[in-house]
Amino acid sequence: ILMFSIALTGGIATGKSTFARHFLSLAPQTKLFDCDASVHELLTRPEVKAEITGAFGDVLAEDRSLDRAKLRALVFESDDRRRALEGILHPRVRAACAGAQLAASGEGAEFFMADVPLLYESGFPMPRELEVVVACTPAAQRSRLMARSRISGEMAERIIAAQWPIFEKMKRAGAVIWNGGVPGSLHRQTQCLLAWLREKSA
Repeated sequence: ILMFSIALTGGIATGKSTFARHFLSLAPQTKLFDCDASVHELLTRPEVKAEITGAFGDVLAEDRSLDRAKLRALVFESDDRRRALEGILHPRVRAACAGAQLAASGEGAEFFMADVPLLYESGFPMPRELEVVVACTPAAQRSRLMARSRISGEMAERIIAAQWPIFEKMKRAGAVIWNGGVPGSLHRQTQCLLAWLREKSA
């Protein structure tokens, strides 16, 4: 059986990770690659920290780990700084994703899913059969992001504005999951999507 590859995207705080958890619970033979988790791991590496401090100056906390709040504030103040950070991180994330996809195929996974927040913005080069966008209203996105990251409304707006509008992403998607906050809805939509995918690839 050929592995089916899915690129998962959406906006920040639209519920991509929650959807991915539902999908994995229903299709346990799925290998998930999470770009955000990959970035978190990269930010602990000495060579990556050295490259970031070389580009941005002192963004280290007292324990010599990266001060993510300081880095986030710097990066979302300026498009040039954001692009500079992406230039350090994105090639490494892409290489890690390609390796994970190859490994998943070799292990006989039913699905390979990559959670790629900037799929469209960065032109992410992963081979895939389907693009799934998890979406909600911009107001829901903003309030979830403020609650989750304990940031101001202004910072939340900046972070959201750095991504494409969610409705633009929905237009490009092969499938849209609407995470409007109705209890159980996300799980039911995931069940429907999975049933459709299995029928399609049968």
